[in-house]
Amino acid sequence: MTAPPPHHPRSRGGSARGRQVSSRRVRDLVLASIRNGTIDIDAQLVEEDLMIMFNSSRGSVRAALNDLSEAGVVIRRPRVGTRVSRRDLGVALADISDTGGEQVEIQVTDQCIVPTFPLIRSRLHIDDDVVRLVENSFIARGEIIGMRSAYFSPRFTADPNMLGGKPISMARTLAEFFGVAPGGATVSIGAENADERTARLLDVRPGETLLSREILYTTAEGAPLEIVFDRFRADRIRFESHLDGTDVTWCPTPNPTPPGQESPASTPIPQRSAGTPPGPLAQSG
Repeated sequence: MTAPPPHHPRSRGGSARGRQVSSRRVRDLVLASIRNGTIDIDAQLVEEDLMIMFNSSRGSVRAALNDLSEAGVVIRRPRVGTRVSRRDLGVALADISDTGGEQVEIQVTDQCIVPTFPLIRSRLHIDDDVVRLVENSFIARGEIIGMRSAYFSPRFTADPNMLGGKPISMARTLAEFFGVAPGGATVSIGAENADERTARLLDVRPGETLLSREILYTTAEGAPLEIVFDRFRADRIRFESHLDGTDVTWCPTPNPTPPGQESPASTPIPQRSAGTPPGPLAQSG
């Protein structure tokens, strides 16, 4: 575990001002530290160390650890202590690859031809009476973390099992299965309760909250290609995205002087035209 800072307000006789007194904030910081490796897997979490590290109270630290224990992130045992038990998986927001370098594989659970319907026709810009459906499971660290239902035109006839057992990404899927260059994706994120079949596949209780994701993938030419519906174990994965911020054309021209902070020297003085007698400024209206 990373060595805590050497000082703590309470040790100096300070007050709670500026401290992390919310257990939710402490939980956020501990969980983020576990996710990015600042706190290692199997590390022992000592309440006194965390109080110093996060400048917090014992009550907030203890409540945060209890929450993380209920979520399965840490294991707490009386007279033994608290240790980190697992780290969730960061999955790319619009992809099925893991952003941390670990492998995500797929296993096909079903594939069939089904009647199409207005949503699919509209989103995929097709007129087919039928559409191809492929369902698969996402596997990482030896367990199923999610499942996908994918709909696309029946003109794509490749066997999805060709992608099984390999580290998977949408770039590979689009190239090897669909034979097209990858383009963009439109993503919608939500949450839903697990039905009995999904709960059985994901090894969770029926009704447990899952992360849901709908994605429309397009080709490099912008043509819609595939619409998918994903469900993930909320206790196993998180979605990640990176914005590089290089395109700032949408930003308004910055105001160098904050509103209300104009100095007298920088405030333009209205000029009266020649022949206008001095007096109050004219008002429009």
